[in-house]
Amino acid sequence: MKAALAVIPLVLVGLVLSHAYGAFDSDGTYYCNSSNLPLEETIYKSSVSKVDTRVQSYLSDNPSATDQEIHSYMISNPDASEPYSIMEQSKACLESNGISPDSVASPSSLLLQVFAAPEFGVLSSLVFGMTLASVVLLQNRINRTGLIRA
Repeated sequence: MKAALAVIPLVLVGLVLSHAYGAFDSDGTYYCNSSNLPLEETIYKSSVSKVDTRVQSYLSDNPSATDQEIHSYMISNPDASEPYSIMEQSKACLESNGISPDSVASPSSLLLQVFAAPEFGVLSSLVFGMTLASVVLLQNRINRTGLIRA
C-alpha cells in the first residue's frame, strides 16, 4: 500500500510534464497534435470562443469601430492576437487531418468580415481589361510597322 502511495506522485509529475493533455510544448507554443484530434477540436472551439469574446468586448467599448479598427485591435492586442493565431493554426491542423473546422465551430460573421481576403471588384476587372487591350493594340502596331522581324 505504501509503495502505491509513493508511485502516485511520480505518475502525476509524469502526466504534468508530458504533452498528453495539450498541444502546446513546454514553452507554451502551439503545435498540431494529429494523434489527439478531439483535443485539437477542443482547442479550436476554445480559441474561436476567445476571439469572438475579444471582438464583442472591443465592440462594447467602441460601438462605432470600423472593420479596420477592429482588425488593428486584433493584431496589436496580445489578448486577441494570440487566440487568433492559435485559432488559425488549429484550423490548419484540423483541415490537414480531413476535419472541416466549420463542423467544429464557426467564428462570428463579423470576424470573418474583418479578416476577409480582399475581393477583386469592378476596378480591378477594368484595369485588367484595359491592360489586355493595350497589349493587343501594341502587338498589332508592332506587327504592322515591322519593328520586330523574326
